[in-house]
Amino acid sequence: MEFEDFLRGNYQLNDKSVKDYISRWNGIVNRGLYNGETELTPSLIASVDMEYPEDSHYRLTLKRYIEFQNKRKRKVNKDS
Repeated sequence: MEFEDFLRGNYQLNDKSVKDYISRWNGIVNRGLYNGETELTPSLIASVDMEYPEDSHYRLTLKRYIEFQNKRKRKVNKDS
């Protein structure tokens, strides 16, 4: 499952919203703000808020990506 599929399936988002999430996610990664964390820590939130102070959608994108990663890991472990 890809992040796009996760967003559509779990949050019933349309294509434009999914595209917006992916764009925000790419910005987070390109700025080096996410380093594989498995939870939304205060320092991670602070770094995203500092980089994008006027847009809480970045925090939500990060939260949903971490949720996606954790769900995917659980599925892999369950299938092993």
